[in-house]
Amino acid sequence: MQLQIHPLHQNKGYGKAVIEQVITSAQSKPIKLTVLKNNPALGLYKRLGFTITDEDNYEYHMQTRATRS
Repeated sequence: MQLQIHPLHQNKGYGKAVIEQVITSAQSKPIKLTVLKNNPALGLYKRLGFTITDEDNYEYHMQTRATRS
């Protein structure tokens, strides 16, 4: 699955709201994603608590930490 926000609607908080809802719905379980290395969303994911766990030639593999409820 991919999350894409149309360029006319980027930088309005929509992506952040969706990711925050996913984090909340995960009920403290880690969330994993990949992001292209040149994608500006990398900064958003870092601000939301994702860390880089691995990488390949094109993507960073990221994950949130599991937290206790």
